[in-house]
Amino acid sequence: MHEATIAKSILEIVSKQIARTPGALRALQVHVVAGQFRNVDRESLEFAFDSLKMFDQRTSGCELHLEMPSATALCKESQHAYHPCYQQAYCCPLCGSGIGKLISGEELDVVNVSLETVLHEEQKDHARVVR
Repeated sequence: MHEATIAKSILEIVSKQIARTPGALRALQVHVVAGQFRNVDRESLEFAFDSLKMFDQRTSGCELHLEMPSATALCKESQHAYHPCYQQAYCCPLCGSGIGKLISGEELDVVNVSLETVLHEEQKDHARVVR
């Protein structure tokens, strides 16, 4: 289950963002993109993330927003853009040639972390804001 390793890495990135953001109290949300060819099981990743986030009070309330885009490729022969899939042996449905170039589908990125922060003392009694 590589999803647990992915969840751990996501939480490490979130923790580093909290550490380098002045006045950060806790993480509210993290947005992750995991492309189709990363073979990430959504339910397993969500379960691992929810289990591991509890080990740090600063991440315990963090919500995982997971985007899982389909793969897009250009075929070898005619450069047709298509969505490669197992059912078609990853071949182009128009000409039958294989993948020439994978355009998307291998992403695995943390694209945004939302934090709750405390404003500096000179600003209204430590009001809380969302970044």
